[in-house]
Amino acid sequence: MNPSNATTWERDLRNVTEQAGRAAVLGLWDKVRECYRLREMHLRDHTLPPALATDLTAFDLEVAARIVNARAAVESLLIETAKVRRNLQGLRSWQDLSATEPFHIDRQA
Repeated sequence: MNPSNATTWERDLRNVTEQAGRAAVLGLWDKVRECYRLREMHLRDHTLPPALATDLTAFDLEVAARIVNARAAVESLLIETAKVRRNLQGLRSWQDLSATEPFHIDRQA
C-alpha cells in the first residue's frame, strides 16, 4: 500500500467515525450502527496505526457516552410513563366502582 492510499484510507476511516459521532448527537442510532459497520469494513484489510487508533478511540468514547445518556433518558421516561399508567389505572378502577355501586352519603349531625 503506498502512502497516498494510506492517507485516503485513514481519512475515510476518520470520516465514517466522525459521521457516527454526529449521528449519535442527533440520536440517529441506525446511522451510528451503519457507520460502525462501514468502519469495520475499512479495517478488515489494514493495520491501524497507533495514533489513528487513539483518535478513533476518543470518538468511540464520545459515542458510548451519548448511548449511556440516551439509555438513561429512555429509562427515565419509561419510569414516568409507568407512574402515569398506574395513576390512570387507579382512576379508572375508582370510576368503574362508582358507576356500578349506588352512591350513598351519610349525614351525621
